[in-house]
Amino acid sequence: MSNLEYNRLLVVDDEISICRYLAGVARRMDFDVSIATDLERLKHKIFSFSPAIILLDLQMPGTDGVKILKLLQELESEARIILVSGMDERTLTTATMMGEILGLNMQGVLPKPVNLDVLQDALRSARRACLSIEPNAIQDAIESGEIRPSFQPKVCRDESGKWKTVESEALARWHHENGDVVMPNDFIGIAEESGLLPALTDSMIDQVTRQLKDWADRDMNLGASVNLSPSMLSDSEFPDRLEVKMQALGLDNSLLTLEVTESVVMNNTVVAMEILSRLRIKGFGLSIDDFGTGYSSLEQLYRMPFNELKIDISLVKEVETSKEARTIVEAIVMLAHKLNLTVCAEGVCSESIFKTLEAMGCEKMQGYHIGRPVSASQIEKQVACWNELQSA
Repeated sequence: MSNLEYNRLLVVDDEISICRYLAGVARRMDFDVSIATDLERLKHKIFSFSPAIILLDLQMPGTDGVKILKLLQELESEARIILVSGMDERTLTTATMMGEILGLNMQGVLPKPVNLDVLQDALRSARRACLSIEPNAIQDAIESGEIRPSFQPKVCRDESGKWKTVESEALARWHHENGDVVMPNDFIGIAEESGLLPALTDSMIDQVTRQLKDWADRDMNLGASVNLSPSMLSDSEFPDRLEVKMQALGLDNSLLTLEVTESVVMNNTVVAMEILSRLRIKGFGLSIDDFGTGYSSLEQLYRMPFNELKIDISLVKEVETSKEARTIVEAIVMLAHKLNLTVCAEGVCSESIFKTLEAMGCEKMQGYHIGRPVSASQIEKQVACWNELQSA
């Protein structure tokens, strides 16, 4: 199954507000999403869109969930089906059994109101099932170099108030020989469960540091950030190994930033503090990633040696449409500045969101409005184009 096929998600619900919510979450996870609010649209989408995964509300106007399941059987749909409903557990269990009897790929149940974390976990699980990725395939991909970094530009506001691209984030992409590209959401979890995440992180760091060397040799003022595996925060030798690697390439440690999610930090506070402190002392940048979605202790936050805080994409994308999201983002920016942290907003997808965050005081931003993740050679063109426009 190609990357495009396994990413196709159909949301079936008669309430358009629920469709938009579910679709919004899925799109942030790199799904290609379509919506059906009635039976006729559902029939049309099965043929025209060919979904790999269906989020299905059991209570649709003019029909019911069992009839829809029978229709999916008649249409020979091979999609993995996740039931979304506010009905009682016994009814949902019976509907799932009916789907299985009909030979459909029943993936699970999401009770309404839908919890964000539960929804994301269900979508990841369904997508992995479509791909059927095995740990040994990931190991082979690491060793063969099929998993390599794409780079997304990050713009930073300088003292004159202009936005220049001097940094990038390295994001893992799995490039199959047949041309398919597998996104990290679909293999990182499996790599972590199978103990392959340290090897994957090492491979990414090796590739990124070599790229930094290439940019430095050509006088490109461009740094990079890499997501740090949780296991690295218990490896006391990691800071020294990383410094030796940078010295061997003749690179300044400040060119490399290590990003760590807030949940990982808060679950490993004692050991993490030692590792992170040593990395910061050596001059590496440290960024706390996905901030705003976890339950971190503010006391632990100010004790950790971060110099950057990244606001989670789910908050950034809602900053114009949700009063609550805007309030939270404003509070995070103020908190970060009080702690002498630079603030980076990720997921900036429009000029209006860019301006809103600029007014709030964000010093760094990344997102599709600025540039998509691309190869090293392509990002050089993006950087040159953006900086030229800012200098005009």
